[in-house]
Amino acid sequence: MKLKATHHVAIFTQNFAAMEQFYTGTLGLKVTKRWDPRTIIFIDIGSTTIELIGRETAPGRLETGPIHHIALHVADVDSAHAELVARGVKIKSAPANFEDVRICFFFDPDGNSLELVEDPRRDE
Repeated sequence: MKLKATHHVAIFTQNFAAMEQFYTGTLGLKVTKRWDPRTIIFIDIGSTTIELIGRETAPGRLETGPIHHIALHVADVDSAHAELVARGVKIKSAPANFEDVRICFFFDPDGNSLELVEDPRRDE
């Protein structure tokens, strides 16, 4: 499996509007994608992206602290997932389509959640 780059770091918040204002208004960063019904936005911070997730609508909201997961960009989620399985890595979720990307989640040895993201737009 060849990791291409960090895709994003996901942060839960109970103060979604205030956090969005802080990152966009105060820091002047740009929202690159938003899924309002899911209370999720992506904010470009240069070398990676912050995924800001409203805690009230986020899956897994009770299992973690403010940092939900670190996402890693790969060319092919399915083959990367197969490599992880072959290496005995504990898998949280099998590959699946989510909106316009393909994803899967797994755990590191301490139980931290990591995500693989296949995002064709990042290959452009």
